[in-house]
Amino acid sequence: MAEKATTQPEQNDLDSAKLYLWVKSLEGKVNNLTREFDSVKNDFIKKNNEIRKEVKTLNDDLIEFKHQHEKTLEKMDLIIKELGQTAGIEELNTLKKYMDLWNPLNFVTQRDIERIIENKLASKKNQSEKEKVETSAPNDKHSPFR
Repeated sequence: MAEKATTQPEQNDLDSAKLYLWVKSLEGKVNNLTREFDSVKNDFIKKNNEIRKEVKTLNDDLIEFKHQHEKTLEKMDLIIKELGQTAGIEELNTLKKYMDLWNPLNFVTQRDIERIIENKLASKKNQSEKEKVETSAPNDKHSPFR
């Protein structure tokens, strides 16, 4: 029995030493896992915040895009209404017929008319003066001036 008593304290010491080393090893592993977990958690929080900011920016951009789209649709509706009020092909053909009939390239301006009238009046005046000179001259056949 003496042998058993000496082996038990050694075995108890060995077991307590092994147990202490095992606990210390587990404690180190738990600390490492805790640090890694904290690191992963912090990275997750940072990424989550970045993603939230990006989603908010995308949401704002989407809202702005929707407003621009609505404005574009309103402008298109206005253009469609304006185009509905413009002349159709039949009306344009009618206008073309009248334009060809009137031929505005041969129209004269008021200035042209005034110039033509002045020229006519001047020519009439010159013609009447010539007639006066001819009528005031003697009709004598024996006149030396003839």
